[in-house]
This record gives sequence, C-alpha cells and structure tokens, in this order.
Amino acid sequence: MSRTRTGGRTRAYRAAALTAVAALGAVPLALAPSATADEGNPTVLSWGAGRTGQLGNGTLADSLSPSSVTSLFRGDVDQVSAGGTSSADSFTLARTDKTVKSWGHNSSGQLGNGGNTNQTVPTTVPRLTNVKDVAAGGRHALALDTSGQVYSWGDNAYGQLGNNRTGDSRTVPDRVQGMPKVKQISAGCDFSLALLENGKVYAWGRGIHGQLGTGNRATSSVPRQVTGLADVVSIDAGCHHALALTADNTVKSWGYNLYGQLGNSSTKSSTVPVDVDWLEDVSDIEAGAFHNYVKTSDSHVWGWGNNQYGQLLEGDEAFGDNVSRTNRTAPVEIPRLEGVQHLAAGARHGVAVTADEVFAWGHNGEGQLGNGTTVSRFESVKILDEGSAVKDVAVSLGGNTTYAY
Repeated sequence: MSRTRTGGRTRAYRAAALTAVAALGAVPLALAPSATADEGNPTVLSWGAGRTGQLGNGTLADSLSPSSVTSLFRGDVDQVSAGGTSSADSFTLARTDKTVKSWGHNSSGQLGNGGNTNQTVPTTVPRLTNVKDVAAGGRHALALDTSGQVYSWGDNAYGQLGNNRTGDSRTVPDRVQGMPKVKQISAGCDFSLALLENGKVYAWGRGIHGQLGTGNRATSSVPRQVTGLADVVSIDAGCHHALALTADNTVKSWGYNLYGQLGNSSTKSSTVPVDVDWLEDVSDIEAGAFHNYVKTSDSHVWGWGNNQYGQLLEGDEAFGDNVSRTNRTAPVEIPRLEGVQHLAAGARHGVAVTADEVFAWGHNGEGQLGNGTTVSRFESVKILDEGSAVKDVAVSLGGNTTYAY
C-alpha cells in the first residue's frame, strides 16, 4: 500500500530500489484462471487455507493459487488484517474508506456482525465509522477511529477486549475505556496493544508469556502501560510477543521467546521490553507469529526467530519438512528481500511485494505460497506479476492464508 500503515497484520514500506528478479530466486508460475493479473480482475486476492471461509470467495476449500475475494476490490481497500490462532479459526478484516468488512471464522463473534456463524464472503461490521486502523487477533479484533478511540469485539477469555471482564465474548464492537488518544493498534493471539499519541504503549489480555510487558505474567482485562517504553512510533504484535519501533530507530521486544523471536540472543521470555540486537536505522517492523522482519532506512531487511520452514530465506542444499533449520535468536540480514516495498510475516511463511511482483517463501502445507503446490520453499517463489496494482500483502496471524490488495 502506498500509504502510511497504522496497524494490524500489514506493514507499509517506503518506495525503494528494486532488486532483480533473478536475485530473488523467483520462479515464474501461472495464475489460476480466476485470478489473472490484469485490469479484468481488480479484486482483492487470497490463497491458502480456506476451511473457515477465510479466503472470502464463497467456498470452504483451500486454494493453491490466487483467487478473488467476492465483491471486494483492491482500489477500495486501504488495509487488510488477518487473524486466527491457526487455520481452523482464521478470519479477516478489510478497511475501506467508509466501512470495515469481515469474513471467516466467527465462533467467538470475531466478525463483529452480531452473530456466531462463519462467513465465506465479506460482510459489513456495524457500529464502526471513520476507522483508520484495524487489527485481527487470535479470536478477537480491534478498530481505531479518527478520534483516537479503540473498539474491540470477539473472544474475551483473557480480557483481551479491555472491558474489565473476562470469559465472555462480544459479537459487536464496543469502546475500550481507560486510555488517552490512540494512534495505532495491534492484536496478538490472546492480547491487545495500543500506541498512544504521546508515544507510550498500553497492553491488555493474557500475560502468561510476559506479552503485556508490564513486568509480570498476570492477565489484565483493562489497559496497562508497558514498562519502560517511551517515544514509540510503531508497534506490532506477534502471537505471544510484541515489537516496538522507537523514535531513535531502534527496536524493543517483549513476551514469548522460545524460538528467539525477541532477537536478544537468548530464548528466555521477558516480561519487560528488551533491546533487539544489532539493529539501527530501522524504518519498519513486521511481527509474525513466531518470527519477525524489519526494514532499515537503506532498504535492507533483517529477520529473526523461528526458521523451521525457511522463513528467514537462508538457503540449504536440500529442503524438506523434516530438514532441521536453525532458529535465529538475533537478527540476520536477508539479501533476497533487499529493496522490497511491502512485507508480511505469518505463522511459518512470508510474502513480499516489489513494484513488479508478489512472491512468497516458507511453509506451504495448505497452499499459502500460492504457487499451485503444497511444497515448502526456502527460496522465494513468484506469485503475481502485478506491478503497482497490488498495494500491499497480509497473512493470517497463526494460520496459513495470504492476501494481496
């Protein structure tokens, strides 16, 4: 998206010099007939897992190549945020100029439409106007309006709705109390984040892994200030951890760290923010479920965390689901991603956009790489020759579905 990204599971990037297609290791692949990349198909595209209706194409089938989201056009969509703790409960939000649409899994009311029935095509979320940011979590969702007010709905088992209650889900949006004006939101698998206009960060929901950053592992059903953070300019939540970009272009992290996703050369979880190693001059952050990417001001990309399926694009002589790969507890540079404009991290795969193409890599068990197969790839595979027609990409928080819009 050629706009300022404000939250959710998507991330905008500044225009940058492009690397050659050959340098990306991209393999040209045919599109599904329903998703030819030309002006005849201006819809939002989706591919991968579809069992809960998260593809938005009216079916419950997986799609191994891009398909059209029903009646949702790229030119109308400003943001896509995809949630779920797995492909079995994935759902999606799309923000347009006037409405928020939702589709997919809905057992906890995470579609916000007053019911609990899954939806295979986009439907409008009521009670939301002038929305500038949306965030899909594990089974809950957030929206931020232009007045700085946050709204929440869906699962509330751990207080992730921030309404001073736990255990009861909510099927329509309601306002979160107790915070000054908010400028960005993000949602993890079981917790929520808000970046205030004053540069401070608040968190609420489950805290067992330290993901609230409050210095303890307690759950909180009301917003609490994250310890020791100031002058933050951007936030992003993974499944059970979080990242924050500060005004001095460094990155802080906190929460779950089994795979090294805190990036501080350890696998010890932290209840307070810690410094991510090595990084400086960072311009954008992207937290996946268990791995992360950042982009620096010189258009280089770094990654760390879970690397089981080649999420960090470190090539090996052989690749297979049974090949052991090294998780990275500190950032490593990813040369193939130099110069990408837009980037998204999912549960176990990644996807990126240049001005000329969309490409993906990593785990592919449900077709989330969009290349017509279910074979995982540690090399990137080219999905679309879309050029500027695709503004950005998004991936499910804990599931295996990918979106281009």
